[in-house]
Amino acid sequence: MMGEKKVLAMVMFVMAYGLAITRLSEGQMPASCDEYKPLFSPCVPYLVNPDFGTPSSSCCAGAAQVFGRANNPAAIKKLCTCLVASMSNLGFYPQKLIQLPAGCNIKLSFSIDKCIKG
Repeated sequence: MMGEKKVLAMVMFVMAYGLAITRLSEGQMPASCDEYKPLFSPCVPYLVNPDFGTPSSSCCAGAAQVFGRANNPAAIKKLCTCLVASMSNLGFYPQKLIQLPAGCNIKLSFSIDKCIKG
């Protein structure tokens, strides 16, 4: 019984945190990053929680859409700039961001590791 309460409390915390982050993201992201909302909104629970196992299907769909647009040096640079801003503004774990393409089975035309670590 006690274990169930702890699990429920943790689930509620993660849900509330995800909701808060999603709402906060609107005001904390540069306007130039608006086109990346399909990635940021559904992927927040995965990216802010080190224990969250695999990205959701909606996260993967948004990630595929966003990463697919990064098909030239200027688009890649813009995406990298927004990813770096999102890590500090929204508390994304860099390792989770690096694992996202593999977790969604997305082949990138660039190194996300180099992208977010400069």
